[in-house]
Amino acid sequence: MSFLFAVEAFFILYMILYSSFLFLSVAVGSSDLYALKRRKRLENELSNDYYVPVSILVPAHNEEVTIEATVRSLLALDYKLYEIVVVDDGSTDRTTELLRDAFQMWRIERPIQRQIPCQPEEEVYETRAYKVPITLVRKKNGGKADTLNMGINVSSYPYFVCLDADSVLQHDSLEKIVRPVLEDGSVVAVGGTVRPCNGAEIENGRVIRYRMPRNLLAAMQVLEYDRSFLASRILFDRFNGNIIISGAFGLFLKSVVIAAGGYDAATMGEDMELVVKLHVYCRENGRAYRIRYVTDAVCWTQVI
Repeated sequence: MSFLFAVEAFFILYMILYSSFLFLSVAVGSSDLYALKRRKRLENELSNDYYVPVSILVPAHNEEVTIEATVRSLLALDYKLYEIVVVDDGSTDRTTELLRDAFQMWRIERPIQRQIPCQPEEEVYETRAYKVPITLVRKKNGGKADTLNMGINVSSYPYFVCLDADSVLQHDSLEKIVRPVLEDGSVVAVGGTVRPCNGAEIENGRVIRYRMPRNLLAAMQVLEYDRSFLASRILFDRFNGNIIISGAFGLFLKSVVIAAGGYDAATMGEDMELVVKLHVYCRENGRAYRIRYVTDAVCWTQVI
């Protein structure tokens, strides 16, 4: 009897604490979102004349259905100083051929300095016929973490963004996600907001129309995404406590990621593992650092 009482007491205490955390995170999130809305109304933001060089890394495996649309959406971003690096992780479909033909890419002989271990490249293609350079690397299959490590090795700029091949960035997302870097030089990583695009009509990175999905499961996922990104992460951002940046959309300082060892190819949760690794690396080496989260840098992705 005493055991059952202890179990009941534990779950009651757990629910009280969890509910209190949810209430606090929603209250803090609502306050920050209201302040952001007022700031936008007053146009108290940094000028668009400042740009941080960013490499957009797109790991792809059997993505022939979506990869061309993803790259074209990246070319439509309202940003000037960036490059697109697509890494094909040994696809068995026509991902490489489709990209090569769609963007008139030429095969090149390019040495790749392996600052982080990864599987070897098989082919490298490049084009400069568009507003920003596009590089395509086909490599031996090694998983998403290994593919991102290859992208880091290939990238040219000091900051990189990791983006899922089936996701779409909002037209101003790069401008928004680099803002914490311009405001604070100690920022080593920034997480963006990931929102389900079910029920959204998006054209050239702009939301034309939005409604809640009719599918009940998808609608519940939308609510859970918004609760997580627009409440909990805002709260943890107050005290540099975020331990995860979604693998679908995040900005990182390349030099620190390389120093910390890059992505771990042996783990399934490479996005959370990297952020925890950055916390540990910076603390052990006495480096002043911030890992930030911004609500208005939005990435749209499909959910079931």
